[in-house]
Amino acid sequence: MQYVELDINAAENVRLLSDVQLGGRLYPKGYALNKEDIIIFKMHHIRRIVGVIAEENDISAQTAAGIIAAKLCGEGTSYLTDSKGNCSIAAAEDGIFISNEERLAKFNRLHPEVFLNTIAPYRKVSKTEILARLEIAAPLMSQQDVDEIIFKLSGNNELLNVRSFENRKAALLYVRLQDDREENRHFTSVVKKLVTDFSGFGFDFQGEYNADYDINAIADGLEDAFKADNDVIFVLAPLPVSSRYDMISRAVNAVADETVCSHFPQVGVSGLIIAEKRRRRIIVLPYAYDTADTVLLNRYIKQAVLSEKILPDEFSRLHVPDMPAETFIAEENIQALISAKGQSGAGKKAAVAAVVLAAGIGSRSGRNKLMVEMEDGQPLFMKAVNAAIASKAGPIFVVTGYHDEEMQEYLENVDVNVVYNPAYRSGVKTSIALGLKSVPGFCEGTVIIPADMPNLTAADIDKLLSAFKPGVEKQVCVFANKGVKSNPVIWSKALYERADIVPENANLRPVFVEHADYTTVVEVKNAQKLLDVNFPSDIDKVAPPRTGAQN
Repeated sequence: MQYVELDINAAENVRLLSDVQLGGRLYPKGYALNKEDIIIFKMHHIRRIVGVIAEENDISAQTAAGIIAAKLCGEGTSYLTDSKGNCSIAAAEDGIFISNEERLAKFNRLHPEVFLNTIAPYRKVSKTEILARLEIAAPLMSQQDVDEIIFKLSGNNELLNVRSFENRKAALLYVRLQDDREENRHFTSVVKKLVTDFSGFGFDFQGEYNADYDINAIADGLEDAFKADNDVIFVLAPLPVSSRYDMISRAVNAVADETVCSHFPQVGVSGLIIAEKRRRRIIVLPYAYDTADTVLLNRYIKQAVLSEKILPDEFSRLHVPDMPAETFIAEENIQALISAKGQSGAGKKAAVAAVVLAAGIGSRSGRNKLMVEMEDGQPLFMKAVNAAIASKAGPIFVVTGYHDEEMQEYLENVDVNVVYNPAYRSGVKTSIALGLKSVPGFCEGTVIIPADMPNLTAADIDKLLSAFKPGVEKQVCVFANKGVKSNPVIWSKALYERADIVPENANLRPVFVEHADYTTVVEVKNAQKLLDVNFPSDIDKVAPPRTGAQN
């Protein structure tokens, strides 16, 4: 498939990118223009057109949508495509819609012209109800692109499923502290909301158990409920669960095979605990379950109950629910508000972002140098990332490319902005440009840090930052050792289009000559601070082979 912009006179057999309505006639997306069509288009004063020319092995959007939908759809689903490359995916039976939001997000990154939207997962659905819509934006797709999508989907089970209702024996364990009328009223309110929220999900509430607010008593109550062959045990707490060391948390950990979720990131109902014991579930309900907005919380409970297996990874990146809007500080408390830092102009320092370049292949080192394991167990590139985080620079952007997925695992637990460079093989300048494009406008400059500098510290970066002057339009700050310039480099915002890093042969020729008039050089006495890893011998300097390790 070839995208073209042509004079209308040369547009025969060109396929339209979208629907075109002319003179009461619809020319649909993907329609191939003929000579008569060109005459009509010219009559409507259309002189140029953008479209696609079909190439060998191209297939229609409708065919592509059908092939991809067949791979996405699992049990209890069906699909219907139209001529424009749209596909509706529906329930083939009554049941529960099962999907995975992280996999859905990953699917939507597979191809820039293929999109999938779904309803919220773990919902009750009825036969013929639409669960998802798939769209192929272009009128054609290459068979190679479709095959690649299918290949990438082949390592997992189908993304969209409808599971039939199954009855599950459920028990309620009341953990009692006061055992008075008020506590009983609270438990009754929680149970009413629980039964209402999960109506129709196949819960058969058969057993009720009581336990004193004591680790051993709670553990015994859970064991008694399991002996009665209950599939799910809902635990009702007499107090908010405060931490992993709370009485109820410790009792659950003592009984369960594994606790997969120890909290929920919603103010007021954070005390959700989800645990597993021989494929059966323990669900500790937050104390304020009866009064809180539990839409998202219930979704994760349903996920835990309906999934055949539950793993901690499934609950390690929980979505954060939105707070209600239009809520204001009480008037009597306005005077007590504390202003956020940075609102005063006194002692203003320049805001400088950091871009860590971690996209390259590094072939000269004989292996992916950025992923070499250091003594602390983390890969080499994280040394530069952690130094940037600990410095006064911010925000931090990490540009990835080669081995992006492996790097993402290490970047998951630090609050940095990850920018993927699909053109990483085209050289470091593409990563610099992409990183700088991501920097917000309030930053006066950006420090560019190659990720192959493991000896660089936060103090070193801060030393460079201290040389950067606020309010100066053109400036460059660069390190040097004995007159030889070295990375990292700070570039002011006005110079982003020319920004570069110091080349590795900087000792053989002048560096950044055109910027000399506004360059500040910061001398570093210890050359090892500025070491960049390029060759196998460099790797051995910073990550010596471990005893007994094989080459």
